[in-house]
Amino acid sequence: MILGVDIGGNYITVAGIDPKTNKLSETNLVSITVDNKASADDILERWIFALQKVIDTLETSMEGIGIAIPGPFDYHNGIFAFKMQQKYDALFCLNIKELLKKKLQLSDDIPMRFYNDAACFGIGEVWRGKLKSIRRGLGITLGAGFGASFLFHGLPILSGDGIPKDGELYHIPYKDGIADDYFSTRWFTKRYKEITNTTINNVKELTEASLQNDVAVQQVFDEFSENLAEFLSPWLKSYDAEAIVIGGSIAKAWPFFAATLEKRLNEQKCFIKIHKSELQEKAILLGSARLVNDTFYKGLPF
Repeated sequence: MILGVDIGGNYITVAGIDPKTNKLSETNLVSITVDNKASADDILERWIFALQKVIDTLETSMEGIGIAIPGPFDYHNGIFAFKMQQKYDALFCLNIKELLKKKLQLSDDIPMRFYNDAACFGIGEVWRGKLKSIRRGLGITLGAGFGASFLFHGLPILSGDGIPKDGELYHIPYKDGIADDYFSTRWFTKRYKEITNTTINNVKELTEASLQNDVAVQQVFDEFSENLAEFLSPWLKSYDAEAIVIGGSIAKAWPFFAATLEKRLNEQKCFIKIHKSELQEKAILLGSARLVNDTFYKGLPF
């Protein structure tokens, strides 16, 4: 078995994945919350707990561990070489790879590899999801942040014609800020507050407000769809993307924005297949597990 790991801003999810069938085992899956403001020891203790809990359930040997983690991060060496925005400050400059292997008592011949979480989402969607037969595709995750991965024949690409810096979109200037300011949960909470003077904590609460016939809810989603179409269409056209798959917590509100997003893209002469991820978080776990394959891993851009 291979361990696929998804480390997010406030959680860790670990799953056992069979490399022969490429299937994720629900019985070998653990997900727990993590306080990203805690001390290094406390954070690592939570990570170790989740990893060890899954390792203890495996009935066969473990071939390796693939870990998806948001950037900026030294993926090749497994080091928090850069400070993340408002999270995991206590881990700055720590070699996570060495610390985890030591704590888990793993031998040197068991690989532990790291890669960007949005890229792992795209890799998982190519491997087992909606982008399986797509030559040029884009995977995006919409949630606490705005993740993106440009994919070519199953591999993320970080540069080239039509590709933004580092193959990511969150940092691209848009309106009064950057893309991440407009295509993440905090935009929804901010915009709904501006319109209604009512505080919500997440997009799920926004969709629940629609049950009260709150017309402001659809206004917010329509603005979001129009903004996203305006932002994405130049990149989709310059890259000549064939399809896009959308995951993340905001994707769970699909009925509120998908039709408008497609309509606005078409109005801008961007005719592209738009898919909602069926795998969702599992795509990241599957993509991270793929890192253990030596041939695949050597083909990844860093």
